[in-house]
Amino acid sequence: MMAEVPYTIGYEIDQALLMLNGYNVIVDETSTPYQDKKDERKDHTPIVVRQLIDNDCIYLTVARFK
Repeated sequence: MMAEVPYTIGYEIDQALLMLNGYNVIVDETSTPYQDKKDERKDHTPIVVRQLIDNDCIYLTVARFK
């Protein structure tokens, strides 16, 4: 297990990735099932909403908000 991994929930993905430089990071994006809402948010910056650590990998889930 990795010690003292920075907590990145709430950060924009670019900043979170800078904070996690040197770690093995996998990013997944979650979104609304409604196409009109997806289109409305497509230009917004992804925000980290979930961070999990599994062995030597950090999994970040991001979402785009209005």
